[in-house]
Amino acid sequence: MAAIIDRNDAPSHLFGIPELDFSGDLFAERLGGPWFRLGARTITCSRDERGVEDVVSRQSLLLASEHFEEVFDKLESVGNVIGSLGKPGGSVLYGGDEKEYKYIPFHRFEFPFASVVGEPLVFVFSATSGVELFINPDLWLFFELEEKTPGNGIWWDPRRGVDALVQRVIDQGNTEVAEIRVDYLRKYLQARQMSLLVGHYRHLHLFDPSRRTIGAFVEQEVRLGSPQQGAKVIVQNWGLRQDIPVAAPFLQRRLHFWFEIRPQEIDVDDPWADEPSFDPYTFTLPTRAGPVAPARWKHFRHTEGRTFEGESCDFMSRVCFRQEVLTKYEGASGFDVEDNGSVSCQHYWGLVRSTTRVGNDLLTTAIGDFAEGVPFEEWSHWKQYAVEPPSLDTAKALRQEQSVPDAVNLLVKALNTLNTAFADMVVSFGMPNLNPLWRGSLDSLAGRQLKWVYLTTADDDEFLKRATLVSTLVIESLEPASLRKLLGAVGSNLHMNEENPPRPLGPRNLLQRLTLIAVLVESFQPDIAGIPMLVRQAEGKAKNAGEPDLEAELRMSHRSVRDDFAPLAFLYDLRTYGGLAHAPNRDRAAAAAAQLGLPKQNWHRTDYLRLLNLVAESIYSIIRHMEGATEVIMIRGGLSESE
Repeated sequence: MAAIIDRNDAPSHLFGIPELDFSGDLFAERLGGPWFRLGARTITCSRDERGVEDVVSRQSLLLASEHFEEVFDKLESVGNVIGSLGKPGGSVLYGGDEKEYKYIPFHRFEFPFASVVGEPLVFVFSATSGVELFINPDLWLFFELEEKTPGNGIWWDPRRGVDALVQRVIDQGNTEVAEIRVDYLRKYLQARQMSLLVGHYRHLHLFDPSRRTIGAFVEQEVRLGSPQQGAKVIVQNWGLRQDIPVAAPFLQRRLHFWFEIRPQEIDVDDPWADEPSFDPYTFTLPTRAGPVAPARWKHFRHTEGRTFEGESCDFMSRVCFRQEVLTKYEGASGFDVEDNGSVSCQHYWGLVRSTTRVGNDLLTTAIGDFAEGVPFEEWSHWKQYAVEPPSLDTAKALRQEQSVPDAVNLLVKALNTLNTAFADMVVSFGMPNLNPLWRGSLDSLAGRQLKWVYLTTADDDEFLKRATLVSTLVIESLEPASLRKLLGAVGSNLHMNEENPPRPLGPRNLLQRLTLIAVLVESFQPDIAGIPMLVRQAEGKAKNAGEPDLEAELRMSHRSVRDDFAPLAFLYDLRTYGGLAHAPNRDRAAAAAAQLGLPKQNWHRTDYLRLLNLVAESIYSIIRHMEGATEVIMIRGGLSESE
């Protein structure tokens, strides 16, 4: 796109002093980049390390497209023309002997000395609480935007899950700006059928300039632009100021910059049509029949005489995408990605009817469902990940790998079963109901992120992050209070370690000790009073010289429990040594992985799936021991104090 002002039209002396150069303002594209700045104001005047004071004020308003030429000659100093923008008030008009009172609301701006009326869009608002930029509510009401948090200045579009309008402070707290996505601005101007007029003021003061800089400065006002160009520039080169008693001498240059952004034409026969940013007739996706244009099943304004490129196929013909297409929506506000790969944006749109995963690599859906379910603005994103449908043999091979969501679901199923086994064990000990042993949830941040697409190109850091999330979901969600209460019913110090002085055990070690007790009850059927001593003997903290065979058997039980807990111990070690939140110890992390039978490094998705299954197997081993102990206790009618 062409710049607002052609650099060749401007005299070269405007750019001879870098500290006083307005090139970035004048030679920018009207709508360059993804965001457009509707308003700006300097909060605090300050000098940078070059000795330059940079002050900006930008406000914007709407006016009929044909009126820009009419007001062109009236557009002088920005502050003089729109200094009262957005300020409601009244006036008395005199016509001979008659007087007429007239009220002007904030949304109506009358240009001085002209019959043109505009509508303020973003302007400076002053109140007793301070000064800030004010955004005309019609802008976010039109798009049905929602402010994420009241007062935070971020309005997002729940249909697309993107921030569309922002009001924030930048430049280390020195500048407030209001910005809108360019595509939203285009659509708004088109809907209003009005032009956007921007009044941009900026001044640069260079303090303590050198003699050479003073000599290079040209004191000449420069005017550029025309109604046809849709822009007007006034550069005031006021030269050296040294008449302010408390200020050092400074060179000053002021910019008054007006430019217009005209709206696109609208089709009055169908003004609400969902117009794509691409040609829907040439947009195709690969199918077994060849490239097919999904827009043939989409409602949009058709062009008479045009035909869709590519082949024809059935509504239910499959299209395939790499699963990475879902990463845009995973964790994004307002979006929901299901285990089968279905994605939806609240009640606004969704690809849900025929969508399914093929292993962990592909996502497939009916091309007609894609056309009807996904809005035009998302099509380009999906196009990037579209692939040819696989052969039947390839699809069968891809499905051989357990899906990540399935592996996570199986782990959570094991944890819920653990709660049942723990509750039954509590009852068998004759205790009142305790809180559930595991209080995690698939709806938690850890639970959701564990299911996210695991890219084949991911490095070791991804595995470390996922392992830490597994640790959070499993170990950090254990309820230590319930464990301590149950252990306390068996022995007063079973929730403590053997240090001097003793300290309470953490959740994982509490569960390991409870599992050891379950094994001892299941295997040796002791009375309750004898359990603490058996625990100490099994853990090697006490000797049983009279019965060495029994002591060996107890030690074997303890080793068996430790083996069952190896995956949980690995989660702890990897959390400690992996380097996610602490300084990494790669050797210790590699050793911990090797003990579990995993590679020492270069972990991939298969290792992550194996880890999930190993942890689930560990949980089921604990469950079996708890169920076995519960059965023994129930058959015996409880654990008596003595036999």
